[in-house]
Amino acid sequence: MKDERSVSQVLYGFLPQQTGDLKGGVYRTVDWRDPRSIDVDEDLVRGKLLEELRGWEAAGANPAIAREIERKTVDLDVVEVNRQRGVQVERFPQVWICAACRRVGNDRTKPCACGAKQAWRQLHFVGYHECGQLEEPYIKRCKEHFQARMLPQQSMDATKIIFDCPICAKKVQTGLGWRKCPCGKTYSQRPNAEFIVYQVHRAASVYAPQSFTIVNPADRDGRRTYTEPSGRRSALTWALSGFHDDSPASRRPTGSGFVESLIAQGFTRELAEQLARAAAAGGGLASEDDLGSLADAPSSVIEAVERESVEVALGLMESRTRIHHLVTDHTPTTARDRYEIGYPRAVSRAGLSAVDLTDRFPVLKAVYGFTRGGDEPGTTRLSLYWTGTRGRRIYANLQQAEALFFQLDPLSVHQWLTDRGHPLQPVADRKAARCEIAANALVPSRFDDEGASQKLGRDLLTLTHSYAHRAIRQLSVLAGVDREGLGEYLLPLSCGFFVYAATRGDFVLGGLQAVFEHDLDLALAAIVSAESRCAMDPACERNGGACPACLHIGEPACTYFNHFLDRKTLFGQTGYLAVKSRTPTGHIRDVRPGE
Repeated sequence: MKDERSVSQVLYGFLPQQTGDLKGGVYRTVDWRDPRSIDVDEDLVRGKLLEELRGWEAAGANPAIAREIERKTVDLDVVEVNRQRGVQVERFPQVWICAACRRVGNDRTKPCACGAKQAWRQLHFVGYHECGQLEEPYIKRCKEHFQARMLPQQSMDATKIIFDCPICAKKVQTGLGWRKCPCGKTYSQRPNAEFIVYQVHRAASVYAPQSFTIVNPADRDGRRTYTEPSGRRSALTWALSGFHDDSPASRRPTGSGFVESLIAQGFTRELAEQLARAAAAGGGLASEDDLGSLADAPSSVIEAVERESVEVALGLMESRTRIHHLVTDHTPTTARDRYEIGYPRAVSRAGLSAVDLTDRFPVLKAVYGFTRGGDEPGTTRLSLYWTGTRGRRIYANLQQAEALFFQLDPLSVHQWLTDRGHPLQPVADRKAARCEIAANALVPSRFDDEGASQKLGRDLLTLTHSYAHRAIRQLSVLAGVDREGLGEYLLPLSCGFFVYAATRGDFVLGGLQAVFEHDLDLALAAIVSAESRCAMDPACERNGGACPACLHIGEPACTYFNHFLDRKTLFGQTGYLAVKSRTPTGHIRDVRPGE
């Protein structure tokens, strides 16, 4: 059977062992036919996959899988759909209901016992278990007449479906079955967790893809520039300086980064350090003091900040337009005033240090496994995709999209965190503020409990995340696109985030670029001044300060599945975007009436 779907629809709707609707029928995906390998940075993918697996491991998943990935004893195969070969599917379940008399049948090629021909309609219920098992419902027949009929139902609750005999009208079964899964195991604390559960095939509990997003430029040599040790450290010092240079490539490497780069090329540490001393004497290396207070932080903290810095560098590698780039010799006077005066004022008022545009943001959406029975670790089992005998397959979609890079003003963030009682050291400039924030914040992952995570890291993430959702909701209105057409990429340790065009939504090409070039000041003013109350208050405010009416976006577009959000971090008496005005230097002053 032939049918057409977009690449993003295939990625999230037709994964192996997932059921979907096609031309009025229910089908199960067998596999992707001859999928094409994607050229990715394996270290970046492996690192992100490890982060995901350790989140599941903390909730009881088998730690051996993560160890295999970390030791590189398992190959990773990152693939995209072959547009010519497509996806192989099969009819599932093979259980049919006659539209004329509601008899149950298993062979739709034969007429129904009532005489109706081609009247079979597929049953939309399937059975599943948390282990990943998927099976057809079992329906008993009348012992005397060997027939069964599905009575009309008033709800979608599979346990309330009644089957009787169409001949003698005796009840033969209630529900779709009651049997234990052949695996014999349980993975959650729910009652009767060892039994098969029956549900409508499109229910979220039947199949929940588990995914991650990384920045992955197609240019392999360009990626290597920033992913090698010297490039990572250059990206870090570039980020701490405020991303002022167009890219880290123009910055000198530090001594430690230069040494690690030489070691990666096969030099001994002794020889690498000798060469580094010689390079430093000749002025070819940057000082290690460029790390500021971050230099005294644990290596794991520095590596986390370094990873974010590399992601920003990769995201802006192929194109970057800054506000001052909009001013040329041919710019009209009115537009020049807007770019040179109006835009900087709007950026400062919004608590930002800069907003940049890239029209080639290389984002890789990858699905590495699935769950049945829910999507929360500790409540179900993670099933990974295999390829061959020792490989793990990752189904992905690599796209280049336009994106806006928002940089929160680090001085304002530092002050906001200090006002909330976090013991940060005083700072004199933005670089020192970035270093101090990054050195002390332990940002929780999407698997961490909000209440149990480190308070400073939680507050920093909640601020960045809430700001990103606020920006997406306002940008979607101004750009005239659906909110599902925008995605987020959070970089809390760098006090920033990307908002990018997601192909899965109804997005107008050039929408973000048009906002950046013509209406950025209006967009930022809307973020600050548009209605900040929620239609669901006071209930929303009492229950976390975020709901679908005010801050939530579609969960496939949200990195943290709409957790770590709170309007109070942006608005209210202590909110980051409270009724205040920020000067171009980042200091805060109260707004006078009428200003």
